[in-house]
Parts: sequence; structure tokens; C-alpha cells
Amino acid sequence: MEKSKFMKINCHDYSHEDVVKVSSVFKKGGLVIFPTETVYGIGADAGSDAACKRIFQVKSRKQDNPLIVHVDSIDTMKKFALTEEIELLPELEKLWPGPLTVVMRKKDNICNAASAGLDTVGMRIPACDFIREVIHSSGIPIAAPSANISGRPSATRIEHIISELGQKVDLIIDSGETIYGIESTVILPEGRKCTILRPGAYTEEDLLKIFDVVEYSVPGGKVLSPGTKYTHYSPEKRLYRAERSILIKYLEEHRGKVLPIITFETHEITGGDAIILGHENDPMEISHNLYHSLRLLDSSEYEYGIIESFPHRGYFTSIMNRIEKASIEI
Repeated sequence: MEKSKFMKINCHDYSHEDVVKVSSVFKKGGLVIFPTETVYGIGADAGSDAACKRIFQVKSRKQDNPLIVHVDSIDTMKKFALTEEIELLPELEKLWPGPLTVVMRKKDNICNAASAGLDTVGMRIPACDFIREVIHSSGIPIAAPSANISGRPSATRIEHIISELGQKVDLIIDSGETIYGIESTVILPEGRKCTILRPGAYTEEDLLKIFDVVEYSVPGGKVLSPGTKYTHYSPEKRLYRAERSILIKYLEEHRGKVLPIITFETHEITGGDAIILGHENDPMEISHNLYHSLRLLDSSEYEYGIIESFPHRGYFTSIMNRIEKASIEI
């Protein structure tokens, strides 16, 4: 198969011919980089060990780090997982399509490579209409982690992908910038309680509208979700983090060496060169820009960076999960 074909697709306005083209790549065991509302994914047939093993090889991903399986509907999900064991599935269904991954017991038609040998798998329904149509048309669930070299910031724009994976896959689909900019919330439901394995756009407050009890996972133990064990989201350059007052003082002492990644409000105080994350009260804007900002640091002439930290509340909890994994606290 010819390497690295390229398509430009609108997630909500596309042709049947485009659906057939992409479906055929998955059916042949190919790797496709595709858009979701969270970040770009690198996907393969979730029923094929050979196809999924290619994902691990291309990403340099640890073999015990499971992939997330994307399907087009609850009806399709029922073909590949024991959804009847999820007591509150009808309530969770209201959050799909969207940035929610639910860990559940898999059926045998999901390959061992996709689940990293576990009897569970994370399932989600992405919001990109085109990708759901590809899944429906092909009959193939798509196992996909983020489209980046493991440990690096996830890709939210196509230029991030070209530089890292451009010649390592069979097809790249460009749909512009992703919406959320960080990965899905991953949960493990147990009756009317759920554990957040990886925070994301759906917050603890959102989940408490469905579950009686919502807890966060404790580090260590079995890896049931991506983003919980290994180094993630890190730029190549050293990155520190600090809350605003400490960051401002640090900049006064280290101007010229460090590039700040900060909000508009902090930049009004500091001035000078900076990468702007967004407005301090707009977590959606900040999450949208986060990974791109980390990549801008790497392409800058500065020796290292310092990023503004935020209070652990609401969606900022998910943003800080990524920032803390990518940086060193001052």
C-alpha cells in the first residue's frame, strides 16, 4: 500500500466516496490518522492484532498501554463489549457522541493487542460524523490512541502530525484544529459509582449528575486506561510550572532564557515574549491551545519554558492533569 496518502475532510460535510476510501484502508489493515473532537488519533482495525501492533510500533508505545476503541453507536458497542454490565449505560449514552471513554469488559472480537491483553477495553463514540460513518460503513471498530510519538504532546493540528508520523502511516485525514484539545475523560463504572481513570472534558461535576459516587483513581496497579502510567504530554524542552505570582517573580529574574506560556491576564502584567494560552476564565480556550503551545515552545529559540498553573476545579482539573505530567513545579 502506498504510504502517507492525504485527504482533507470536513467532519460534518463529506461524500460517500470519501467514506469508502477510508473504509477500504481500515479493511486492508492500514493505519489512518483521523480527527476527533479531542485530539487526532492514529487508528486501526480493533479486531486485528497485526494492525493494532503497528500502532504500538509507529508510536513507540509500551505494549501494556491499552488503546481506546471507537464505535459509531451504542448498538455497535454492544457487538464488541458487555454493555449490559453497565448499570447506568442509558444515562451515559446521553454524553455520546463526545469526549467520554467507558471501560467495560470486551468480547473476543476485540483483539488482545488493542486491550493490551486485558479482558476490558475503553469504548467511546467520537463526535466526528465522518469517522462514525466510516465505522458504520466498514463494520470495523477503530482502536486508536493519540497520533503522536509516545510521551510527546498529543496532536491537535495536522502540522504536528506531519513532522512526527508523516511517513509512517497509510493515510492522513486533515480536518483542521480539534475542538477540545485534550483527550477524553476515561471512567470505570461499577454500579452507581464510577472511578475517573483519566480526567477530561467531562468533569467530576458532570459525572455526579449520573453517578452517586465519583472518585479519582489512585496511581499504581493495573493499567486500565491510557495516560495513567507512563510519561505523557511532555515537550522536548524543559518546562516548569508555577502559579501567577511565583511565575511573575521568576520571569523578572530569568528574562531572555525562559519562554512563558501564560494567560492574557498574566501577559498584561509581564509583557514581553510569551505564548498565550487564552483567558484565565475560559478553560475550553486554554485546553484547545495547550498542546499547540507546548509544541511552540519546542520550536522557539528559548532554552526552556514556564507555564502558568491553575486551581484544581472543574475542567481546570483536567487541564492541570496534563500540565503536571508535562512540567516540573517551582
